[in-house]
Amino acid sequence: MEFSWWLVLLAGFVGWCIGYEKIRHTIGQLWSPRQVTDLATLLPGYDDRVERDPELDGLLRQFPVEETSIDVYKTLGDAFRRRGEYSRAIGVHEHLLASGSLTEDQRRLAILELSRDYAGAGLLDRVEALLVPLVKEHPQGLGARTHLLRLYEKQQEWEAAVELARESQVMPVEERDALIAQYCCEIAALREHEDKLDESEHWLKKALKAQPGCSRALLMLGRQSIELKDYDEALGYFNEIEQNHPELSPEIAESLFFALTESGDSSAMQKHLEYVKQRQNSYSVITLARDAISRLEGEKKASEFFIEQIAHRPSLKGLRDWAERELESTKPRDKEKVAAMVEMLRGVVDEKPVYRCDRCGYRCMQIQWRCPGCENWNSVKIIIGAEGE
Repeated sequence: MEFSWWLVLLAGFVGWCIGYEKIRHTIGQLWSPRQVTDLATLLPGYDDRVERDPELDGLLRQFPVEETSIDVYKTLGDAFRRRGEYSRAIGVHEHLLASGSLTEDQRRLAILELSRDYAGAGLLDRVEALLVPLVKEHPQGLGARTHLLRLYEKQQEWEAAVELARESQVMPVEERDALIAQYCCEIAALREHEDKLDESEHWLKKALKAQPGCSRALLMLGRQSIELKDYDEALGYFNEIEQNHPELSPEIAESLFFALTESGDSSAMQKHLEYVKQRQNSYSVITLARDAISRLEGEKKASEFFIEQIAHRPSLKGLRDWAERELESTKPRDKEKVAAMVEMLRGVVDEKPVYRCDRCGYRCMQIQWRCPGCENWNSVKIIIGAEGE
């Protein structure tokens, strides 16, 4: 008995020590010099000059900037930036620019590299101060304009991004128009969040003018039309998506069937169901169409449609739904086993990502028009197949 009490006391002491260390570590993090420095940036008169490395400055002064050493300087600056030593990278590129020994092309490249250093250090106002004059001096250059566009995207300065992209003389027309359309949609989304639907619609129309058939603009306009109870107009937008962007059918399925139901036009619903029956469909479309068929034609027709469609495009979601329906008619002695299988399928399906980026493989549960992983536009797609739709 005494031995057990000693064990309890020992365990309590060890737990207290661990807890004390965690608290001490947390307090240390909160009041570390770095945190105090970060808080200092909020104070009036804060000076954001990059802290220079005297040792590096002394070393750079020993080696003059000459034609044979310029590539060495660039390599050194790039190495510092890759290691996250942005202040040293800035020092190298500022020294390079201050030398006055660069050709015009070399100067532009050095400014671009310095802007990347500033961006890494979080000094975004300096990035803009460097790139705006560079774009004006050399409108044919793609590098500075691309970097400046990325900066505006990070800062969500969408109107400035629209103007900059529109002025581009070297960006491929298709790529430029697609970018402008996305920027207009971003502005429209902000206006919609502010309940300024008229302004939002204005920017969405601009998006369609820049890129006719822009799926994001059509989708937003369709959902806004539903909010305004203009179901016929909503159906027009959704049908255009169905025709030009069939891969987005799962994304618009719920809104489309809702608009068809609310419009009260049973012939339009029947026509759409006939169209759906003649093709292979995603899981979302199958389940929504099944419910509509059940209401219009009866449960038997709905079940036949569901089984036929799932057979053509099997998926975990379809298997889960089938198992859930089978559970209702399962014999009592087998009910527990089937219920366990249904629960397992629910867990697997609920954890599966719905969207994946074609470029970097980033996965997510909601559509992202700009991939958070690789920052490419329109690269995130709905996953079609056994694990997805």
